[in-house]
Amino acid sequence: MKKSWLFFLLILTLGITSCAIYRKTLVVAPLEIPGAKHVNMRFCAPCHKERVESFEGSTHARLSAKGMEKAGLGCSICHGPGSLHMEKAYEPDLIINPDKNPEICFRCHLDKKAEFRLQYRHPVLKGLVSCSDCHDLHGRDARAWTLTSFSDTNQVCFKCHPEQRGPFVFEHEAMREGCTVCHKVHGSVNDKLLIARDSNLCLRCHFQTQLNSARFLIGDSNHTGRMPEGSCFSGGCHTAVHGSNFDDHLRY
Repeated sequence: MKKSWLFFLLILTLGITSCAIYRKTLVVAPLEIPGAKHVNMRFCAPCHKERVESFEGSTHARLSAKGMEKAGLGCSICHGPGSLHMEKAYEPDLIINPDKNPEICFRCHLDKKAEFRLQYRHPVLKGLVSCSDCHDLHGRDARAWTLTSFSDTNQVCFKCHPEQRGPFVFEHEAMREGCTVCHKVHGSVNDKLLIARDSNLCLRCHFQTQLNSARFLIGDSNHTGRMPEGSCFSGGCHTAVHGSNFDDHLRY
């Protein structure tokens, strides 16, 4: 009986702790629009019913901003105060649209802004791609840590890169884990947004050496003379790295 009570107290403590972590308070200054006041999110619902209903179950809904506790939070955190937007026939220019200005997202996601400044990156800072092209900012049916689809993270990438979708006769198993196994999707110091250079990328998964031998084996093939030549996907070798319809070694 005593053990049961101890177990119950442990679960209760973990639950309280997780709930405390679940809600996050922002320290950024509230967005301002000259002459506008913050309004409660319920005033947005008549025109944006689906957005509001979906948002209430999303990751962003669990954010709060210091000093805005009485303002209703919600939409105002990212879109700014909405009173003028409501009073003047819902004029779109009187509300902030993060799709047109990624700096709104960077107020909280400073690390991503830094990644978009690396040599190889998605052109978000140029305005050619928006954060919402890849992330469902309002959605409840999205992964809490990426705001991408629950069904398959790769689907986000396939919207712009359909040629990599497949299906292929010979599948690269890494694709099951997702594009992020090989690519840093915001920005990288490596070409093609890769997380490592040349064969170092492939050797993260494909590494096998034969004991008591100077030969470098990958599978049952001797790669001793090939590895110094560059990447596994250059020189006509394993060029179909996403999948192949012709060769089980992922060649075109």
